[in-house]
Amino acid sequence: MKRDLAAMCSTAYDIVVIGGGITGACIARDAALRGLMVALVEKGDFAGATTAASSKLIHGGLRYLQNLELSLVRESLRERRVWSNTAPHMIDPLTFLLPTSSKKRRDRVMKSIGLRLYDWLSYDRNRLDDPEKVIPAHKKLSREEAIALEPSLAADDLGGALAFYDYQMYSPERLALECILSAAEHGAQLANYAQVTGFLREEDRIVGVRVADKSPISAEPDAAPVEYELRGSIVINAAGPWADLLMKEIAVQAESAADISPARQLIRSKGIHLITRSLTNGHAVTVPSESTHFFILPWRGHSLLGTTDTVFAGHPDDVMVTERDIVDFLAVVNAGFPAAKLRRSDVLHFYAGLRPIVATTDEQKKAENEQPDSYTASRAAEVFDHEPEEGLKGVITTIGGKWTTSRSLAEQVVDLAVSKLGKLPIPCVTESTPTYGGDVGRFTEFKSAAVEAHTDYPATVIENLAKNYGCRMEEVLALAEADSSLAERLSPQFPDIAAEVVYAVRNEMALTVEDVLFRRTGLGTLGTPGNDVIAKVAAIMAKELGWPEERRKAHVKRTVAHFTPRTRSRAIVNPRSWGGRTGKIWPMLEARLRDVIGPVDAVFTDGPMAATRLARQALKDGMEQIISVGGDGTINEVVNGFFEDGRIVNPDAMLTVVSSGTGCDFRRIFGIPEKLEDQIARLSYCPIRPIDVGRITYIGDNGNEEVRYFDNVASFGLSGAADREVNRAVWAKKINSKYAFQWGVFKAFARYKNQPVRLQIDDTFDETINALTVAICNGQYFGAGMHIAPPAIPDDGLFHVVILADIGKFQFLRNINKVYRGEHLNIPNVRVVTGRKITATPINSARQVLLDIDGEAPGRLPATFELLPQSIYLRC
Repeated sequence: MKRDLAAMCSTAYDIVVIGGGITGACIARDAALRGLMVALVEKGDFAGATTAASSKLIHGGLRYLQNLELSLVRESLRERRVWSNTAPHMIDPLTFLLPTSSKKRRDRVMKSIGLRLYDWLSYDRNRLDDPEKVIPAHKKLSREEAIALEPSLAADDLGGALAFYDYQMYSPERLALECILSAAEHGAQLANYAQVTGFLREEDRIVGVRVADKSPISAEPDAAPVEYELRGSIVINAAGPWADLLMKEIAVQAESAADISPARQLIRSKGIHLITRSLTNGHAVTVPSESTHFFILPWRGHSLLGTTDTVFAGHPDDVMVTERDIVDFLAVVNAGFPAAKLRRSDVLHFYAGLRPIVATTDEQKKAENEQPDSYTASRAAEVFDHEPEEGLKGVITTIGGKWTTSRSLAEQVVDLAVSKLGKLPIPCVTESTPTYGGDVGRFTEFKSAAVEAHTDYPATVIENLAKNYGCRMEEVLALAEADSSLAERLSPQFPDIAAEVVYAVRNEMALTVEDVLFRRTGLGTLGTPGNDVIAKVAAIMAKELGWPEERRKAHVKRTVAHFTPRTRSRAIVNPRSWGGRTGKIWPMLEARLRDVIGPVDAVFTDGPMAATRLARQALKDGMEQIISVGGDGTINEVVNGFFEDGRIVNPDAMLTVVSSGTGCDFRRIFGIPEKLEDQIARLSYCPIRPIDVGRITYIGDNGNEEVRYFDNVASFGLSGAADREVNRAVWAKKINSKYAFQWGVFKAFARYKNQPVRLQIDDTFDETINALTVAICNGQYFGAGMHIAPPAIPDDGLFHVVILADIGKFQFLRNINKVYRGEHLNIPNVRVVTGRKITATPINSARQVLLDIDGEAPGRLPATFELLPQSIYLRC
C-alpha cells in the first residue's frame, strides 16, 4: 500500500470515503470487495482517533439491554461472531466477572435475567470456524468461587458473581488497518494525512471533495499544504466525531448559506482509559459505580481501566485527558474496587477518545431543555441520505455506531451507495471473507506451527507476529531474513522486531514515529517504550524515507515529548504559614505529593496576595491542578487566582488543598485530616467535588471599590474589627490560633459598638438591623473553630446568612462557647436566612463597618455578596 495523493486524485471513483477509522475502513473494504472503484482519505493516521481509543472489546453490549435495545444487542452479538471468524488471530475470548451483593437481591435477580437474555440473543455464538473461540453461557458463582478466581473481590457484602464472556482484540489499531489493507488489496486507493477541506458541487450533486495534503513527509514543515480535487459518484462521510461538522459543510452547499445547521447533531461522548499495574488474575471485572459502570480489563500484563462517559462540548480536535479526568476516574475506581488502592503515580499511560452518538430527536426532551446524557444514549447508528431531506445527490453520511457493528454498518452504507449508483445489486462478502491477515484457520495450531518453524526466534516474538500479522507474518520475517539486523528486538521488554518498522513504512503507510509506536506495533500502548527505542525506530524510518538529520531529530523530539509526563500540577506554597514550619517541611511534603499525584512544581509566596498572582499565572501556564499549601488565608488567595476580570481562568482546573495553617476552618468544613501526611494520602482516593464561591464587591482600605472572592465565610461587624486586630497581633498567632482570635475579639470588644446596617437578602429580606456580626456563610466555620453556620453546605447553591443583631457584647461573650459548639442558633436575636445575593449598607456612613473575608480584613461596607454556584472543583 503506497501513498500517492496526486496520482490518486487523477482518477474518478465510484465511491469516495471520508474517514479512516473503523467505519470508513469497513466501508472501503466492503465496496472494494464488491468490485467498486474506491478512494479513502483520512485527516490523520488510519485508526488514529476513536478507533484506537477504545476498550479493545468486541462485545454484545450487555448494558444496552437496560434500554431494551434488543435489536442492537442482537446485531452486536452476531457481529461478535463474524469478527471471530474473519480475524481469529486478533480476537480472544475474555471472562468477565460481575460481582453481586448479598444485600441487593433484586439487583442480583435482574443481572441474572439480563445475562440469560444475553445468552439467548447470542444463540449462534458458537457457529465458529475455530472451536477454540467458543463462548460458554454465563455462570453463577458462589462467594467462595468468585474469591477463588479473583481474591480482590473479597468484600463483606459480596454475595457471589456472575461470569459471562465476550471477546478482546489484541490490537484494535491493527485490526482496523487490516480492513484498510484488504481494501487496498482489492484495488482501493487510500491516503492518510489527507484532510477534506470542502465539497465539489455540480448543480444538485456533490461530485467530490477538496483534499489538502497534510503528509508529514511530502513538504517542508512550514509549507502550505497542496490541495487536490478528488472526484467520485458517491461521497460517503464516515468521519466519526467530525461527521456533523462535515454535514454542516454539506448543508451549506445545499442552501448556499453559511449559517445553516447540519441535518443531524452528534453528542460527542468523551471516554478516557487508564493503564496501570495488573489488578486482577487475568479476568475482566465489571464494577458498578454511581449511575454508570467501568471495566478492569487484563491487557498485556497490565490492567486497562475504562471507560468514562461524559458529554464533550468542544471541538473534536481538542479532546484530551485532563488531570481532573485522571483524578476523578481514580477516585471512582478506588471507591468501586477498593483492592486497587491506586495512586496517581500508578498510572502508566492514558488516552481519550470521542464516541459519536446520534443526538435525540425527542421533542419533549428538547422542549424541556434536558441536558444530553451520553451514557444512556443509544449506540445505534444512522445512515443519512442527504438527497431526500436536503435535495443534494451523491452524498451519504453515517453517524453513530460502535466498533463491534462497524462491518454490518458498512454493509448497509454500501448497499445504499450501490443502489444510488444504479448498479445491479452486488452481494456483500465481508461476513465470510477473512481480513488481510485473517486466513489462519485455527489460530492456536497456526501459532504453534509458526513457533516450531522459527526456532531461531524467541517464542514471544513469533507469537506477537502471529497475532499482529496473521497469515502475513512471513512477509515481515522475509525482511529479517534478507537483513539480519532487522531480526533484532527493538527492546528486551517488547517482542517487536526491527523488521516491523520497515514493513510498516513500505507496506502500511506509516509516516511518523507515532504511527509505528501506536498503530503499527504495540510499542507505545503501555506508555513510553524508552528513548532508546524511539531513537531506533526513528533511525530506521529515516533510512527508509530519506529523512534529513534535522527531520529525524524533530520526530524523535516530538515523540519523546508525547511520552514525557507534563507537569500539570503546581503548588502555591506559603512558607510562612504554621509559624514558618510549612517552609521547613516542604521537601517532605513535595516528595509525598509526587508519590500520590505525580509530578509537581512549586512556587512560594513572598507577601500579601502573592498566592493570587501565582495561582492565576499557573492557570495561564496551562496547569490543571493548583495545590494550595498553607492556611485559610492562602487558600482564599489561591481561590482569587482562579478568577480574572470577573471570569474563571480555567473552568476545568482543580483546587487541591493541603491545609498547614493555624486557623484550619477550611479543614474543619471538609473533614480533612489534621496530619499533613494523612491529608496527602487522602488525595489518592478522595472524590473531586464542585463547590460554590462567593464574590464580594466592597470598599477597600484605599477608598476604591474592589472585588474579592471567598470560599468559606465573609462577615462584617465585630468579626471584621476582631480580624483587623488579629492580623496585627502576630505574636498571638504564634501561641495559638484560637487564642489569637479571642485576643482580637477582646481587643475589638472594647471599641466596637453595634452598627445600624440595611441588610437585603434576595427579594425575601430587607431590614435595618443593629448588627453585632453578620456572617455570609458558604462554609460552616470561621474564627479558628467557631461553628458559626452548622447548616451551611459549600455546594448547595445557597449562602446561609447568620445574623447576630440586637445582641449586647456581654451576651455574646457569655455564649461564645456555644458558638464554638454550633449551639447558638436558638439564642434570642440570632437568625439564619438563606439567599444568593446579599447587600449590606451602613446607615451611618461616618462609622466604618469592617469586613472579614476568610480571615482577612481588606475593607468595609457597603458590600454586595453574590453566590457563584459550583465554580471551582475541589480536591481535598
